[in-house]
Amino acid sequence: MSSEISISIENVSKVYEMYDNPRERLLQLFSSSKKYYKEFWALKNINFHLRKGETVGILGRNGSGKSTLLQIIAGTLEATQGCVTTSGVVAALLELGSGFNPDFTGRENIYLNGSILGFSREQMDNRIDEIIAFADIGQHLDQPVKTYSSGMAVRLAFAVQACIEPQIFIVDEALAVGDEKFQRKCYDYIEKLRKKGCSILLVTHSTGTIEKFCQRAVLLHKGEMHAIGSAKDVIDQYHALLYSDEQAYIRFVNSQKERESQSSLEDQTAETFKTETTDIVYGDSDSDSDGSSKKQSITRGLSAQIVKWGIFDSNGKQCELFNTGECITVTMQIESLSNINEIQAGLLLRTVEGVSVYGTSTRYHDSNLISVKCGDVWNCSFNIKLDLCPGSYFITLAIAEVLEQSGMAYLDRKTDVMVIKVNQRTLKASGIASLETQVEVLKQKG
Repeated sequence: MSSEISISIENVSKVYEMYDNPRERLLQLFSSSKKYYKEFWALKNINFHLRKGETVGILGRNGSGKSTLLQIIAGTLEATQGCVTTSGVVAALLELGSGFNPDFTGRENIYLNGSILGFSREQMDNRIDEIIAFADIGQHLDQPVKTYSSGMAVRLAFAVQACIEPQIFIVDEALAVGDEKFQRKCYDYIEKLRKKGCSILLVTHSTGTIEKFCQRAVLLHKGEMHAIGSAKDVIDQYHALLYSDEQAYIRFVNSQKERESQSSLEDQTAETFKTETTDIVYGDSDSDSDGSSKKQSITRGLSAQIVKWGIFDSNGKQCELFNTGECITVTMQIESLSNINEIQAGLLLRTVEGVSVYGTSTRYHDSNLISVKCGDVWNCSFNIKLDLCPGSYFITLAIAEVLEQSGMAYLDRKTDVMVIKVNQRTLKASGIASLETQVEVLKQKG
């Protein structure tokens, strides 16, 4: 296997024997010539490679073989045919509760998982505080795991797998169980692993997550690999599979094959454009993973800091629950600790998965803070109309010093410090944006 490959999957198949009744299963034990079972191919001839530092998403309907494939890669299930080769420490977050002894406490399971992954007691002692802080399950840590809710079990499982610094990280839809704040923290951690060069396999039904994190994607259907390519192209094919009948889907696949040779760099270009537009104020988007308010604040220097913030409705009441189309005011209070010629303040809205929805700053509205003196306290307000579809959106605040050379030196950032929940009284749109639309239908003939 090449040194640039983290996972090599070659002609992997998995077949199960399906019996109509227990009697036929018993008869099969004494027969070598006659088959009393039907073969069910959960996977058939799967081939692809995961390169080092690459993130690949796996899409498919329920029952398409996604979880089976990940279990084979993780080594918890044996393939009927084919070969899987991995290079590096593998951390796998598979089905809920996998790898846990339900009668052990959370703390005991941390050490149990560590030993399964090849870590000594001493090595786990060095990581235990980080794992406990990330899981954030409080006094439940020393209670049996069988008393945990599904959300607490996922918190502990993700914390253990994430904090061992894997070279290969496998996640199978487990994050759908955790609460939104924990999901946001997990996606931030996945982003950090990605930037460190960790290879990631991500199974999710969220195409937004695939677009956000993955360079490539794989589409499985009825145990077979129907597509592999750029995330955008595979997502298009996945949508065709979900929302079309079988014949329409086949026509779509054939049309896709005609333009396969013209693979583009659209994903890379989109990522570059997003970085240029959202990092003007925010700088390096890495954030601490434990979710504490202290570590959510990243300050470069002591020139100025954000000391207060809030979200208010049109009546000036502080709240976080709104309806689509409502107007909100996001405020931040900035305290200057030195003389600064000019300060730019901004905010960024992101989905739970980390997809940037909207970013703006005082510079875009000709409202930068000018001639700021030491000890000054400034209030900055952003009045925003929430033309958003239902969902939860996290708000990041930031301030930066505007330099004479037209550059920026960011001063303080509060990452995901506020969350707004948007409802919609009547469903009129899907996606993220709720755009004002007028529809006109005219009969042309008849």
